[in-house]
Amino acid sequence: MADIPRLGKQPPCYTFFLNPYTDARFTKCPKCSRKTGQKKLPLAIHVDDGCMMVLNKTCRYCPACDLLIARKDEIEAQMAFYFQRAAPEVVGNDYLVVGTVDRADWQRGTEGNVTPRDMIEVLHDFKDVVQFNLVGGWGPR
Repeated sequence: MADIPRLGKQPPCYTFFLNPYTDARFTKCPKCSRKTGQKKLPLAIHVDDGCMMVLNKTCRYCPACDLLIARKDEIEAQMAFYFQRAAPEVVGNDYLVVGTVDRADWQRGTEGNVTPRDMIEVLHDFKDVVQFNLVGGWGPR
């Protein structure tokens, strides 16, 4: 397997799926069909304009597959709510969920300004990013 370029300085964690389906909750893992649980963790998001934000988000999680599933509609609603006050010019900009940060680092960020360089130092990239589709059943896209 070729080396994948990494943004963060911390070890990669999780296979990630950004769920675009508002009617699919993924109570069962789309890879192994086992029940998923919930995991709350800080997701690092890059927004097209050069800014980064971190949302403390509850996601579905399959420990057997190390698959983390976040709902796109919930992330976008939280981002819109925040940016309507903080930076209205970026509402609706493209974004990319780039990884996670440890809870202690997220907490430190809520107490003061964290520079983009600081964010890179504490960022855990995703091991992989996957997609699943509804056409013909669940499976990699």
